[in-house]
Amino acid sequence: MKSNTYWENRANERMAEYHKSSDETIYKINLAYDKAIKDINKDIEKIFNKFALDGGLTQSEAMELLNTRVSQKELDSIKLKIKGIQDEDLKKYLMSQLNAKAYKARITRLEAIKESIYINTKLAADVEINTSTQLYTDTANKSYHRNIFDIQKGIGVGFNVAQMPVQTIQEILKNKWSGKHYSRRIWHNTDVLVEKLEEVITSGLMTGKSSSRMAAELRELTDYGKFAAERLIRTETTYIVNAAELESYKELGIERYIYVATLDLRTSDVCREMDGKIIEVVKAKVGVNLPPLHPYCRSTTRAYFENIERLKRRARDPVTGKTYIIPGNMNYKEWYDKFVFGKYGKEQTKILEKKIHDN
Repeated sequence: MKSNTYWENRANERMAEYHKSSDETIYKINLAYDKAIKDINKDIEKIFNKFALDGGLTQSEAMELLNTRVSQKELDSIKLKIKGIQDEDLKKYLMSQLNAKAYKARITRLEAIKESIYINTKLAADVEINTSTQLYTDTANKSYHRNIFDIQKGIGVGFNVAQMPVQTIQEILKNKWSGKHYSRRIWHNTDVLVEKLEEVITSGLMTGKSSSRMAAELRELTDYGKFAAERLIRTETTYIVNAAELESYKELGIERYIYVATLDLRTSDVCREMDGKIIEVVKAKVGVNLPPLHPYCRSTTRAYFENIERLKRRARDPVTGKTYIIPGNMNYKEWYDKFVFGKYGKEQTKILEKKIHDN
């Protein structure tokens, strides 16, 4: 039986690995926000180049410009951007809104700027939702099996385990544990960003700011969008990992877990207070006694072993009565092939994995 230090270290190492895996997703989302602001800046530059505005405008001249109608070509360009949105409901809403405006009269330049800001920002939100959902799905499946592997290897015995049902993964992803689903938080964060971007551009045009100064202010605001996205992903990753590992405790029949805080200078007071507390699995509540307890929380849990013999009984071969001992050098892939493939067969396991990725 491994020491307490071993179990704590493995719990922290797993959490660190999952957060490292989320770096690529955060990078992709940052690129999406960079593209959004680049496209918005292009639209602003077109106005400056077309009307030679870098010399500055009076307030009345700016109002006159913003109230001019855009050409059909510019309108078609906006429609083309809308077609790039993957969210079908949002796409239909924006297109119907644009067609309604176009039916009455060509939209004003101010409305076109606002449409551009909204569409480009929501395109970034599209990327954020899709990439983060894929990350959370993969993380849930991986953390469930990884925790079981670590526990079996740590106690030195192995036995077949059930795949985490697709429905359970969906329930974990759909859970509004913080009061609002992560997709709604993404929409809210981008709505706030849209308002800030609109304010910078309209006030910039009204006060005669240069295109370069407005571009710099827009880039600063995009950093807000990136920060909000990373904060959400880091916090949700911690939630997904702990929720999936909780399911692994249930699968193994482990009745209690120990709260494990990452103890360093960044550790919050609430996590320091919770560190080492023993909690019943059936009483686990996210945000209360199951991490995360706050944004950017890195805390995790480890199994509390009070009946090793019960776990060892599950490792006994029903025919020979012998316990299957896990060699110390067995790696995760070898364990997965034996105790997951071994339970369902290779083809059935692949079907189950495909279902997880497709949902």
